[in-house]
Amino acid sequence: MFTDRWRRTKLLLTAGSILVLGWVYTDYSLHKPMGYRVALASPEDHDGAAVTFPLWRVSSLKGPDRYTISRTLRDVPVAGPSEGLSVGDTVSVIGHFRASDSVVEATECHVHTLRPVKEGLSLLALLAGLLLIPRAFAWQDGRVVLRG
Repeated sequence: MFTDRWRRTKLLLTAGSILVLGWVYTDYSLHKPMGYRVALASPEDHDGAAVTFPLWRVSSLKGPDRYTISRTLRDVPVAGPSEGLSVGDTVSVIGHFRASDSVVEATECHVHTLRPVKEGLSLLALLAGLLLIPRAFAWQDGRVVLRG
């Protein structure tokens, strides 16, 4: 499996698999819409529908019981307690769509206080891995080989 035999075939199969997965994901996202975006398209049909926003950022605070969140959509209005929140916080919001004013009524809001630390550690691990690659691998005769 890890030899150079059938290398081109393996590369073509891998590239083909990636293309098929991309096609399946695109087809699913276009033909099986769900969530807030679909609720906005036909508000009356989705009044009270459950919506979930995992790991979105607070983009503005509008008062003690109103704020907006952004990620793939900008400034989604949320009705719910905003005490303890600040702009830039990462939150996960679970709630229901209210058709009258296109607002999400939050039933749960989880603040992810350690999210910036996790992102920083991931970046640090990626950089360390990239810096250590030349110590473990070398290029010889047109292919990558283990050092040592």
